[in-house]
Amino acid sequence: MPKHILVVDDDPDIRQVLQDRLQSYGYEVDTAADGWAAIQALERTTPSGIFLDLRMPGMDGLEVLGHIRDLLPSIPVVIITAASAPEQVLRAISAGAQTCILKPFDTSQIKQIAERWFATP
Repeated sequence: MPKHILVVDDDPDIRQVLQDRLQSYGYEVDTAADGWAAIQALERTTPSGIFLDLRMPGMDGLEVLGHIRDLLPSIPVVIITAASAPEQVLRAISAGAQTCILKPFDTSQIKQIAERWFATP
């Protein structure tokens, strides 16, 4: 049974790239364009892991991460961000994210992270 990943990013191109890459590695992928959509998706299903953008309009990634930790305390969360603000990344790691990758990312990074944190199918 394939592992299921949730990708949360307000940029449709990033969502599509991650979805395409992860599906090519054998994962089932759901996407959410904002924090509220992510929380709704988590109420419907429990993914094996989450790629979560840090900066989004409305509810930002840190707020979403707090909700994720309340709902699913042990699920792996990987922060993706274009912001190189180290204090935000440190706050995300302190709040329970496993790691952070900076945009633009190399698609080979996605495979390595999926294998490490979400276990290959």
